[in-house]
Amino acid sequence: MARPKKFDDAAGLQKALNVFWKKGYAGTSISDLTASMDINAPSLYATYGDKHRLFVSALQAYMQAQHTWMRQAVAENKPVKDIIRFLLASLVDDTLADPERRGCFMVNTVTEMANQDTQVFTIAADNEHQVRSILADLIRKGQAAGEIDAGKDADILASFLFINFMGIRVIAATNNDKKHLHKALDVILSAI
Repeated sequence: MARPKKFDDAAGLQKALNVFWKKGYAGTSISDLTASMDINAPSLYATYGDKHRLFVSALQAYMQAQHTWMRQAVAENKPVKDIIRFLLASLVDDTLADPERRGCFMVNTVTEMANQDTQVFTIAADNEHQVRSILADLIRKGQAAGEIDAGKDADILASFLFINFMGIRVIAATNNDKKHLHKALDVILSAI
């Protein structure tokens, strides 16, 4: 009979994600991971593979959680611009509420690794595609309802929003002025 597993893989993955998010890939050691995850190195390797595979799993888990959050927000029966404002404001507020000001794990990863690691590049490109797709569908919904000018290209607007989503996470990590950041959201929304 096999021994019952004492380690919670999902909880361990979240702990690893938090370490990578704080320290980056290069700055994270195996001992950082094992200490945070309360696991020994052989168990880490047996459960997750090597450091890179663990990192990729953490990045994919983060990406899936973000997409789920966005899809839930987009499914709300509210005016489209209110949903977009909620998404943007949540990014600002969540970043400001983080005492470590880690910003966005995906943005941090892209700036650290995307030009050096083809697997990370592929994940980042897939993330952009999925987020832009969610946003384009939302914009088309707003166009069909007459909330957004139907003459505007929904895919270009989605790209514009995606760029702003990423930029907001970077700026909010270093700018404490919540009022100023929220006023900037008005400008973003005025372009839609």
